Amino acid sequence: MILRTFCAAARGRSGRRVTAATFTVAFAALSATAGLLPLGTPIAGTPAANAAPADNPIPLQSLGLGKSLLFPGREHEVTLTLPLLPGLAPAAITGTVQLPPTLAHGTLEARSAQWLLDRVNLPLDPRAPVRISLAGAEVTGNAVSVSLTSSLLPEPGICPDDWLGQPLTLTDASVVYFGEETQPTTVAEFLPPVLNRLTMYLPANPSDTESAAVLALSAAATARYANQPVAVDIRRIESGATPPDHPPAFLERQVVIQEGSDTGLRVTGGPAPSLIVSGDKDSLPTQIRLLTSDLSRAAMAGSATAKGLPVAPQLAPETTTLQELGQSRLSATAIGYVKVDFAIDMTRLGRPSKNVRINLHGNHTPLPDTLNGQVAVTVGDRQIAAWPVTPSGQFDQWVTIPNELLTRFTTVSVTLQQAGLTHGCGLEQPVTLTIDPSGEVQGQLSKPPVPGGLGAVPQALMPQVQVGLQTPGFADTVRAAQILVAVQRLTAVPLRPQLVSFDTAVRGDQPAVLVAANGGLPNSITLPLDRSGDTLIVYGDDADLETKIDLKPPLSFGSLQATWTGKRMVVVGTSTQAPEHLDRLLNWLLADPDRSFRLAGPVLLQAGDRDPEFFDPAADLAQQVSAAGAGDSPIPLARRLALGGGVALAAGIVVAAGILLQRRRNR
Repeated sequence: MILRTFCAAARGRSGRRVTAATFTVAFAALSATAGLLPLGTPIAGTPAANAAPADNPIPLQSLGLGKSLLFPGREHEVTLTLPLLPGLAPAAITGTVQLPPTLAHGTLEARSAQWLLDRVNLPLDPRAPVRISLAGAEVTGNAVSVSLTSSLLPEPGICPDDWLGQPLTLTDASVVYFGEETQPTTVAEFLPPVLNRLTMYLPANPSDTESAAVLALSAAATARYANQPVAVDIRRIESGATPPDHPPAFLERQVVIQEGSDTGLRVTGGPAPSLIVSGDKDSLPTQIRLLTSDLSRAAMAGSATAKGLPVAPQLAPETTTLQELGQSRLSATAIGYVKVDFAIDMTRLGRPSKNVRINLHGNHTPLPDTLNGQVAVTVGDRQIAAWPVTPSGQFDQWVTIPNELLTRFTTVSVTLQQAGLTHGCGLEQPVTLTIDPSGEVQGQLSKPPVPGGLGAVPQALMPQVQVGLQTPGFADTVRAAQILVAVQRLTAVPLRPQLVSFDTAVRGDQPAVLVAANGGLPNSITLPLDRSGDTLIVYGDDADLETKIDLKPPLSFGSLQATWTGKRMVVVGTSTQAPEHLDRLLNWLLADPDRSFRLAGPVLLQAGDRDPEFFDPAADLAQQVSAAGAGDSPIPLARRLALGGGVALAAGIVVAAGILLQRRRNR
């Protein structure tokens, strides 16, 4: 049966526009492939195991809802939309409450539509576990919407406090799902709303087509679950082995990728199904795009084939809005001091930007004649704009963020501070501050990027990034996928990796990710930190901050480095002929999703038995030169590298610092 669908222009989850496309999904029984699991008869609603329904706690972060819930003020409401999962429904919310000081009594209640689901009295222990039942919640579509409302009462004799600095907090929050997970039987339902792990199987000696498919699926799946810490696992198919090699765990999906003449996606049968994705160099990328796109919902059969599915254009606009940057809830209510925070996300701007301007227009509750105040805009600890309040409460101002304050995610705070006569304890009226999310955001392309180094990714790798493997094969494919996953975790805007030859990626003019696990990069790529024989070469921001340090024995290390070539950004995973250090670095980086958000500076370094650490050669060497000029010993950098490599570098660093100091004096 052939299903032909014409898709009108729609907006994806990243906010970009998808052009009208025509694609064909062919539902057909694909023949079983030699060496793979035989196609079984799918049974609708097949559970992962024949077991009684049980509670399955899922951390709030895995649902894309953050790690904790905050309830500022005396009363506050938080609305959560909880997805229904295959065979599972939300039954309760659990966590640990952290209470504000001087609290006499507090409650937390859950509601769905007009129904009160549960109300719990908060224990007065500063940290105590709570469980809030969601039984009876109304189901709308494929989700359950519930509201959690806090109500707090201070101790007698204490003026009511909004507790804004120390709000009620529900930490380690999880949603308990009741039921038994059912396994997918069609392509449309293969990827669930929540995914803990994606396991991909690749031949031990993959072709370029298979490696490219793994890279594309790694990035696309991470982008699809951008707010969820999905683990991506790539496993080798040994000769004669039949994948998968283990039953799927809770919310795990297994995908077998293979190049072949049979084109399409096929869900194998049985209680532990996997998905086989196959095709040639022209059709396999199309099947990957179908799997991770919203169009896959049309594939309501055990097998499907995508034909003519185009790549949607991804353009970096000159002008956008706060709402298009994902900032839609820009309002706060408090007494005396009201604060609204929002973020300027470079990854949603789609490029490294400078001279970023924001049109802040909105309103606040008009203040009585006895009060005055001002609206201030700050980035970090620095105030960048301020203006007095007006009687109408309206404001419309353009604010420019200084380039030196721009980061990958720049948090901007807009505050309303009141001043004047007060009305006494408990008589003050709350004030609401609202910023219109339609406010424009403008920026210019920044070359070189601001910020630079690893802080410029992923925005400096958009819209398309070339990937070059110095040693094509399974190991370097996995390393490249790990780098892409670590970078993709920073944004919901999908990266578009294009696997090319190593020489093409080195010599090209597009952004690139290079994997050279054994070192040996060509001279055209200058890394901030390099080694030649026994000599450690450290480059600063310019040639005058270059230094060479002789080490015996030589320092062995692995690194992830970012360098600007003058026209593009290049990210390099390499080592000093010690690939085990690079592997340890990448495994460490992916073990905790939060570590991706720490990517900054030019170098992430791993040496010896130490955990990887971020290293800025220019800043460290400049600091050492300054310390040497002041008469202090330049040991910290030496100690840092020595601890990493297990060698004594003090003498070499002293010489290097002296050379650098002399160069600066000459300048």
